[in-house]
Amino acid sequence: GELQAKVSEWRPLGGFLSAVGTASIVWSFVGRPEFGEFTERYNSFIDLLSIDRVGSSFIVDLAIFAIFQSWFVDDDLQRRGVTDGELMGLRNVAKYVPFFGLAAYITLRPELPSRNSELK
Repeated sequence: GELQAKVSEWRPLGGFLSAVGTASIVWSFVGRPEFGEFTERYNSFIDLLSIDRVGSSFIVDLAIFAIFQSWFVDDDLQRRGVTDGELMGLRNVAKYVPFFGLAAYITLRPELPSRNSELK
């Protein structure tokens, strides 16, 4: 309902998601040093993925989402009244830059037409 619409159109959401993603990447390099250096933890992670179906299926899910991400962005822009030739820079960043491109898109995309008409 109304709460979901407010959260999904909240401009700082993209920046917040980028901060969470950046913190996760930093944590993967420097967090929990008692479990060994990064290379040791990486090798352990790869070993886990080779025997764990849930972990492997998560990687497959990420790949499938990456394929459909470009379709989702085009569909969302069309819903927002943007034609195919407009906002090509934002469109391409959102489609081809994993995670951070989509976070930038959430911040920079135009408002939904229904939201614009409610504000007028």
